[in-house]
Amino acid sequence: RRRVLLPWARGLSDRAAAGPGRGQERGWWALQGDPARARPRLVRLASAASLRAEADAAAEVVAELPQGELLEAIGDVDDDGFREWLLVRSPLEDNIDTMSDKPLEYRSGWLQWPELEHAEHQLGDKVAARVNVASSHPVVSLLRKLPPWRDAGLPEWISASVAELYTGKVEGVVQRGRFLVQRPSGAMPERIATSPELLIPPRVRARRTALAGLVGLALSALLGVGVHARSWVRGEKIDAGKMAWPQLVGWASIAAFFLTPSAVLPCYGFANSQASTACVVACVNLLFYSDLFGE
Repeated sequence: RRRVLLPWARGLSDRAAAGPGRGQERGWWALQGDPARARPRLVRLASAASLRAEADAAAEVVAELPQGELLEAIGDVDDDGFREWLLVRSPLEDNIDTMSDKPLEYRSGWLQWPELEHAEHQLGDKVAARVNVASSHPVVSLLRKLPPWRDAGLPEWISASVAELYTGKVEGVVQRGRFLVQRPSGAMPERIATSPELLIPPRVRARRTALAGLVGLALSALLGVGVHARSWVRGEKIDAGKMAWPQLVGWASIAAFFLTPSAVLPCYGFANSQASTACVVACVNLLFYSDLFGE
């Protein structure tokens, strides 16, 4: 992951020349008339820092924040100007209630010369939280017994392809550098706290769903061609009759341009896993194949 240090990590000479108080004037207080710009921004600590009760080096330290902790920053964190003190909110919650929509608890305080990175996601971002279920998945359990993976273990993409996806919006942060994903009321679960590598943006999820659809299409095409080839070996005519190649091409065209997209779109809407999407597409195409060429 690429690290981007925010502007206050630049140039001590520029900071000294700016003079005291300028950072606060251009920061939180100056933004109160502009709600859009005053919206909290999520940032990640690039190094450990002390959270103080007041914007004063002699003020009480209310918390020691570890490297990698996520915070809500109040003000324009992209300001290229001087900022000695930054007002932030630090999360107080660690273990959340998964069936709740109550606001998260935070501790407000000030950071002096913080080194920060832009967070991977911001408040209100739509994401899908990935929950790994490979340890209890029956198919994955069978794959673990096969010779290629019996000793070496399964590759990561297999576990990711069967993971459950829960869509929602980023509504805050919790301790240990995790995002809180809030889902609609009544959903199971209503909220999930997870690390950034397990959050999938809509565009990435759309690409993965489309790729899973292509895998399902390829699988169904392989099986369809295989069944046709077997019938030709047994004496069926290649260019005439029900098992002729033009009928096979017609089935493949309908499967590729109509059935597969029609199956992929609902799978994306319902946040199906990649393995589930591939199976749905393959089954739909093969069901149509059976209707056309079955006995």
